[in-house]
Amino acid sequence: MKILTNKEILNNAVQLVQRAVSIKNPLPILAGIKFETRENQVILTATDLDIGIRCSFPAEVIVQGTTVLPAKYICELFRRLPELPIFIEADAATGSVTIQYGQSETRINGYPPEEFPELPLPEGINSFTLPGELLKEIIRQVVFATGNDENRPVFMGVLFEINGSELQVVATDTYRLAWRKVIIENCEETAINLIIPGKTLNELLKIIGINEQIEVTVTKNQILFVAGNVWLISRLIEGNFPKYKQVIPQNHILKVRLKTRDLLDATERASLLAQVKSPVIKLNISENKIIVSSYSEAGRVHEELDVYQEGETLQIAFNAQYLGDVLKVIGSEEIIIELTGPLSPGIIKPVGDNEYLSLLLPVRLREE
Repeated sequence: MKILTNKEILNNAVQLVQRAVSIKNPLPILAGIKFETRENQVILTATDLDIGIRCSFPAEVIVQGTTVLPAKYICELFRRLPELPIFIEADAATGSVTIQYGQSETRINGYPPEEFPELPLPEGINSFTLPGELLKEIIRQVVFATGNDENRPVFMGVLFEINGSELQVVATDTYRLAWRKVIIENCEETAINLIIPGKTLNELLKIIGINEQIEVTVTKNQILFVAGNVWLISRLIEGNFPKYKQVIPQNHILKVRLKTRDLLDATERASLLAQVKSPVIKLNISENKIIVSSYSEAGRVHEELDVYQEGETLQIAFNAQYLGDVLKVIGSEEIIIELTGPLSPGIIKPVGDNEYLSLLLPVRLREE
């Protein structure tokens, strides 16, 4: 293999696919990035067997071929190369690869390309398209609520449930829940129920652009996202997602409306003096005011916010980090908080928007 390209295109492609490189996997080949050529095109591939990323870029292909290079070295090397034409030449006999730039060169020992696992792209009958900007917004608004307990993999994923043209996206770690509904335009009537790893969606956030159309293809155990010249393929999580609708309260005894930024700023300030291991803040709601407070050995915080209140007086406590996570992604200048009691889940949703909500379990209050 011998190709000619430039530093910017090469570096961008390598930095993108290296997100799927497996450093700790017992298979050494998975620590590499595969280079393969087509006519005037190079395709890079990396995988940890759960996630795979492919990216193609234009190049002058002088000699066709395939090689696998260690990501640990080439990611840093390509980032530091000068702005010069880059020649990459693989020696099939020795497995080494020579990288030439100007009057200089670097030689790196590669892996046997035949050992690199195949990354077949799924061809499923279920497929749909979403605007990149919308998909990024959906992911941000729900993925924060996924869990990290590997013994309960279902809670580490995000449910994508499609009925007809209606898409519902849900994540929960059992302490909080985020739900989003979207109508998919130009979608064939279909029924899809799958659980995508939160890790996959976090990586997807980093590689898709807001102006792209994202093509999604689903099979029995895999999902493929195509964004321009980038492919991300992932295994799906097996299992049954919990019946989330049963835990969302349908009634409330208190409803307040206030500015999102005001509550977020107060929450972040109060959390500074909350207990480190359990950053709990109190919300005391009465007479069209919310008192946000926290205390610890370090001191106390007491803030008052004006709100529009309907219903009873109530005091409730939440994990400050969990509350802040919701407020950062809700995407609305004003929010509504609905409460049914001091020990019942609270609902947070944007004003005038019935297609998103987040649920938080309260923390049991202790006497100060």
